[in-house]
Amino acid sequence: MANVRQLRRNFTIVIAVLLLIDVAAAAIYLSPLAARGKRQDEFERLRPQYIQKRNAALPLHNIDQKLVEARDQIAGFNKERLPARDSAVAEEIGRLAQASGVRFGNVRYGRPGETPLPGVNKVEISVSLVGDYLKIVKFINQLERDKMFFIVDSVNLAEQQGGTVRLELKIETYLRQAQS
Repeated sequence: MANVRQLRRNFTIVIAVLLLIDVAAAAIYLSPLAARGKRQDEFERLRPQYIQKRNAALPLHNIDQKLVEARDQIAGFNKERLPARDSAVAEEIGRLAQASGVRFGNVRYGRPGETPLPGVNKVEISVSLVGDYLKIVKFINQLERDKMFFIVDSVNLAEQQGGTVRLELKIETYLRQAQS
């Protein structure tokens, strides 16, 4: 009988130890420490998505202020760089030609055309220039750097004799419409 009592006592101790291990495992499994690891894994998984969405939304930060600033810059550009009269365009091109020493062979102005921009009309200009090669290069350079907005669309060599060159230029500029 002593053996049965000893055996029962040993079984009770083993069952108590196993029960304590089960309680400890359940406590660890349900504890905030175990959940922290899961949260950390979830955080690492979602972090790239967060960074991507934050970077996508970053340009929209202070969008109201940026829109006001952009409108002011557009208005300033139009006022400073776009003439209101087509005669100002002809005057500026003539001034640049005289300053660089080239002569006009033929100048044709297209009618102002509509653009998708409100208050702005496009003007196409075809110019035939005659002069020394370096003077023509200087004219084109001055035209592109001028305060008035010009775009050199194409340059075609018409003829060359000695040091004299004749070029055909297609230029674009824009006119701002008069404020009503």
